[in-house]
Amino acid sequence: MMKSALIAAALLGAAPAHAAGTPAAAETSIPNMSRFLEWVADGDQGLYIRAESGRWYYARLQEACPRLDNRPAMRFDAGPGGRFDRFSAIRADGWRCQVASVVHSEGPPRRGRR
Repeated sequence: MMKSALIAAALLGAAPAHAAGTPAAAETSIPNMSRFLEWVADGDQGLYIRAESGRWYYARLQEACPRLDNRPAMRFDAGPGGRFDRFSAIRADGWRCQVASVVHSEGPPRRGRR
């Protein structure tokens, strides 16, 4: 009994240190994915998607998607009603890549001028 109380106290004491990290962006979904405007790959880890509303989102993938980086033929597998969220997937040149999260974004990083 005493051992359980000590373990619980140690875990409660560690919680504030863990919570002090960088706050994560709130999970969301992209409504009406059938009418998105554009997408920009972020290497093979995710992509920025501009919705019909003009708002940008970032979809992080569960694993690297090697064909994503080459501007492949893309298909978005959205959920019922056309909502694109963490349960959705993308198909890049036939490869299925599962989405891990979708969050609001400021858009893709701007490239340097040459």
